[in-house]
Amino acid sequence: MQSLLPYIPTVLQLLLFLIMLGMGMTLTVKDFFNVGTNPKALLIGLTNQIVLVPLIAFGLVNVLPLDPYLAMGLIVVSCCPGGAVSNLFSYLAKGDTALSISLTALSSILTVFTIPLILVFAMRFVLGADASIQLPLGKTIFNIFKLTALPVILGMMIHQYLPKFSQKCKPAIGWFSGLVIVLALALMVVKLEEIGDSWMLLKASFVSVLLLNLFTLGIGFGSSRAMGLSTKQSATVSIESGMQNNVLGMTLAISPTFLGEPRMAATAGVYGVVMCTLAILVVWFFKRLILSKEVIRLRP
Repeated sequence: MQSLLPYIPTVLQLLLFLIMLGMGMTLTVKDFFNVGTNPKALLIGLTNQIVLVPLIAFGLVNVLPLDPYLAMGLIVVSCCPGGAVSNLFSYLAKGDTALSISLTALSSILTVFTIPLILVFAMRFVLGADASIQLPLGKTIFNIFKLTALPVILGMMIHQYLPKFSQKCKPAIGWFSGLVIVLALALMVVKLEEIGDSWMLLKASFVSVLLLNLFTLGIGFGSSRAMGLSTKQSATVSIESGMQNNVLGMTLAISPTFLGEPRMAATAGVYGVVMCTLAILVVWFFKRLILSKEVIRLRP
């Protein structure tokens, strides 16, 4: 197991690349132009994902007695976009799948630029004078592009030029992403054991992660309903807001080309476990809510 440690950052980057490639294979150029057909829902969803979720994380790290590196990890995962798994959960919950895919596609592109800006500010805010990590803005944008936007573009090209192959792979992409998250979590625990007691690190970040999940799910749904979105659209925005790409968070934390600090990855790892556990309840709740609304609407 010790011989695996030096390769974990590289393996995580490869796994993330594969997740984003698979997600790209479910997208078309048309998905990016859905802004014109449903601008209000997309604007609300993106505002939740890119602005409100990081702000909630900043609020939590300012209130909770967190170790600075675990606090930084919470902010890392909060500024990540959604992923293929959130699209799967939206589909299972009977949400607006087209909206979910559009939000994931757009946020994956936008966060190439927003993640470095948020992290540079967060390191000064959370770590202060103790910050020893340097995160060059231009280089970080380029590295995130290679791991997120580039594989999405390649996946879209596969979808465009090999449609039959892409269609055959589509049912397995969401489930594959789920398996990759489990594998990434296992690798993260192995990496954490190199620096200390992984169980203690996981326990120390659990409450902050749970609160981030609950607040973002709730605010995502509440803000959407308050702005007049349908139940299906609100459920989708809630899922996209409350279920971020934690594999990207772990990769940003562990990889030497980014933060290179495994302690920050503990928060992203716990986030993945809590996110997938809550997803079972969230999917069940939204599915019942949406179906009940449809029954009421169909009644004479």
